[in-house]
Order: sequence, then structure tokens, then C-alpha cells
Amino acid sequence: MGLLARLFGLCVTAAAVFGLLGRELRNGEWRARFRDVMEERAPERDRRSVVARYLDRVCAHYRILDKLYTERTATVHVTVLFALLFAVTLLLHYFFVLGLALSLGISFLLYERHWARLAGKRREELLTAFLRQGVERGVHVLVSTGRLDDAFLRMADTIRYTPLKKRLQELCGLVDSPQFPTPEDAFVHWAGGLGMEDIAHFALATREARKYNVPLDELWLDMAEIQGKELEYARRIRAETAHQRTGGVWFYGMLAGTFLVAYPFAASQMSETTRFLFWTTLAVMTLGLYLVIRRSQVIDA
Repeated sequence: MGLLARLFGLCVTAAAVFGLLGRELRNGEWRARFRDVMEERAPERDRRSVVARYLDRVCAHYRILDKLYTERTATVHVTVLFALLFAVTLLLHYFFVLGLALSLGISFLLYERHWARLAGKRREELLTAFLRQGVERGVHVLVSTGRLDDAFLRMADTIRYTPLKKRLQELCGLVDSPQFPTPEDAFVHWAGGLGMEDIAHFALATREARKYNVPLDELWLDMAEIQGKELEYARRIRAETAHQRTGGVWFYGMLAGTFLVAYPFAASQMSETTRFLFWTTLAVMTLGLYLVIRRSQVIDA
């Protein structure tokens, strides 16, 4: 019966950890679907393994942060983190398979969430700089000349935020290349590569407006105002709920950590019913953390 209780705990905890990880991977697949729409072709089924999709997602975070890391770097980092956590489970005398599953799942989850948090901040900073610094200067050029390529050059010259300045310089290079017949097409391609939905919508609207001779300066001002209000609203909601969300995560971490550290030493004194209740409680707490994280994703979106 003791082995059955441990196997039950393994299944419950592993299912919770990998369920959260799977949720993160599914949320990251919007970029691939968006690229399919941008390229106007039928989406292909992703036949890669879960690990390959995970590494692709982490590398996307690296790119938005301008980190010169590769999939090999991510593999090394996750392996080192896994080894440390697995060593801790062995020191705590955990059942080998349970310690292996816990260490692997937590390593994948913590590493991806760390870079996702940093990448989310960078995306928000890029969008803020684009709306507040770039659009304003671009509109002045559009009013005076009506040329989109000149607007991009002006934006790249005057933007103060270095990560966006570098990307706008890349956009100017795309506009000058023969690969794209119009600046609007280069803008759409560049925005799709950023992996930022708001700027991609901005680019698509610009291309469609040019087709129907809609004044781009008016369009840019309207879209910048709308997206700016959405950004401020999201920030206000996030600020109002940050205390509760952070408190929930810390509470889970401390209580679950205490449970997992104490379990190997108390397991021999537990009855089968107590072990079942222990893992059930931990599973309920993990479900609660998942709901907190999912709510955080809705607010951040």
C-alpha cells in the first residue's frame, strides 16, 4: 500500500506540474498561427516534440531580450537546474521516480517562467516606446510628405529606447531591400517577426489603409490612442491585483515547499489515509496556483 500511495502522489503531482507546463506551451503557439496568417498559407500541423516546442518558446524569449543564447544554452541551463533540484530530492530521501518527475517538471516550469516574465516586460516597454515616441514622430513625417519609408527613417533616428531603435533600423533596411515591393509589406513582415500582436495589428492596418487610400496619419493617431488606453488599463488592473497574485504564489511556495520537505521524514509515520489526504491537499493547492497564473495571463493579455 505504501508503494501505491507514492505512485498516486507521483501521478497527482506530475500531472499538475506538466499540466501547467502544457498550458504555457499552448499559449505560446499563437505566434506560429499568427505567422501562418501573415504569410497567407494554410497552417501546418506541428509534429515536433514537446521538448522542441519548449526550446523554441524559450528561444523566442531570448530573441525579444536580445540574448545571444541558443537551444543548446537553454538545454544546459535546464539540465543544471534539474540536477540541483534532483540532488535536493535525493538528500530528502524521496522515492527515485517521484524525485525525478518533480525535479524535471519544476525545472522546465521555473526556467520558462523566468524568461517569460522578462520577455513580457520587454514587450511592454517596446510597445510603450513605439506608441509614445515612434508614432508621434512618424505622424509628423506622414503629414508633411505622406511617405511611409521617410516616417520609418525619422522614427529610427529619434527613438531614445535602444532596443526599439535597433529594430526600427532593421525595418529601414527591409524597406530599402528589393525583397519587398512596398514599405507596407516590409512593415508587416517586420512586425510579424517581433512576435508582438499589437504592433502586428498596427502593420496590417497600415497596409490595408494604403490599399483604400485612408490617411495614414489619422489611422496611426487613432490606433495609438486605442492601444495606449488598452495598455494603461492593463497596467492599472495589474497594479490593483499584483498584491493578491504575488501573495498567492508566495503562500503556495512556502506551504508546498514545507510539505515536500517534511514528507520524506513523516511518510513512515503516516497512514494510507493520511498520505492520500496529503497528496490531495497538495494537488488542490497546485490547482489553485494554476488558477492564479491563468488569471494573471488574462490580465497581462
